[in-house]
Amino acid sequence: MPRPPHHIRAVLFDIGDTLWHSRAAPPPGEFRRLAAGRAAAALREFGIHHEDPSLVARTAWVAMEEAMRTARATDCAEPDYGLVSQRALAGIGLDLSREEAAALLESTYISGIEGGKAPFADALSTLTELRRRGFRLATVTNRAFGGERFRTDLRDAGLDIGWDAEAVSVEVGFLKPHPAIFEYALHRLGIPPGEALMVGNSLAEDVLGAQQMGIPAAWRRSAPDAEGVTPDYVFDELAELLGLPILAGPG
Repeated sequence: MPRPPHHIRAVLFDIGDTLWHSRAAPPPGEFRRLAAGRAAAALREFGIHHEDPSLVARTAWVAMEEAMRTARATDCAEPDYGLVSQRALAGIGLDLSREEAAALLESTYISGIEGGKAPFADALSTLTELRRRGFRLATVTNRAFGGERFRTDLRDAGLDIGWDAEAVSVEVGFLKPHPAIFEYALHRLGIPPGEALMVGNSLAEDVLGAQQMGIPAAWRRSAPDAEGVTPDYVFDELAELLGLPILAGPG
């Protein structure tokens, strides 16, 4: 049995595949069609023409994903996706400013309900009950797009609960499992590591990242993405968190 941490006052949540899922996502072809149309619209706004908007969207998106993968495998510093996109698009003959390239990249991001995002059935009720019990709640999530786009996605998914802190990697500057994103959330909450519980579906990012900071972690059982990582707690459905003795109420 795990050793119960003392005085848990806040619960930190990963978002993707922890609070929401993408089971209703459109087929890849539909994503590509939408992205191409939006890339074409962005280029028209810039007064630029390219004969293959689908190639434009794909080039920007692949470059972003490759940059993120490299960051996760190295220093976890969040890349400048506008610059990454600008350089990649220059390779197919597009001369865009960094700001234009960033806007084009974001325009091709099919998110929220349109992207098939839906909350798990017990997500809102679990968050609401944790809030009723007196816990502070925060997001700690890796996302290439933050700001109003992220908050709109939360609202559309019914998860805009008035979070006490929001640590989004692209805004913090570091991806999980880097300690900086956890430190940011703790600082915003005004609590030390031992008074928070991290909840997520990734052993590598959520569990290991939190535990290295001295934060206990509850793992939503999924395909393991790391070896030798032992969560403090394991669950299958979010509502199971409400039965953990450490979450009966703030210590």
